[in-house]
Amino acid sequence: MAKRCITSGESFGIVTLSAGNEVGADQAFAKVGTAATINTFDAPGPNQFVLDVIGEQRFEVISADIGRSGLHHAEVRWITPEPQVKLRAEYSSLVTLLKPIVEQLGETRFVEPYEFEDATWVGNRLAEILQLPPTIKQALLEINDAELRLKTLSQILSRSPKASQPS
Repeated sequence: MAKRCITSGESFGIVTLSAGNEVGADQAFAKVGTAATINTFDAPGPNQFVLDVIGEQRFEVISADIGRSGLHHAEVRWITPEPQVKLRAEYSSLVTLLKPIVEQLGETRFVEPYEFEDATWVGNRLAEILQLPPTIKQALLEINDAELRLKTLSQILSRSPKASQPS
């Protein structure tokens, strides 16, 4: 799959494994994922790829199966991207938390432009990088309301100082 996507430039889906192992039967996946395209790649050995990808549009998995190659294939419904929403002052502490992390990691982790005034952008970046259990990260990224995501993040951070560390 990686070779095909590198050659063709086509995207692929990323979904969270919610049960089972990465290889083998008895796997279960989250119902919402993200399409991604390969930004850069390295091939340190035969059939080994290190990929730097850019997340694009979210999707909901309608049905899925395993192809002859062993890869999962899915029929998806594209989720309309959230509109930009001006970040309200009550969430400025979240920007205060996020800014130094973005400045430290910069282009190695975040694609410019950095949109610290956009509630959607801030909430999604925090959901990506904070040390949270995968189920909570998944739930945050499935929320289709920027204000609700920020409110939820604020509540989580007020209860768990450890969560404010990037993963």
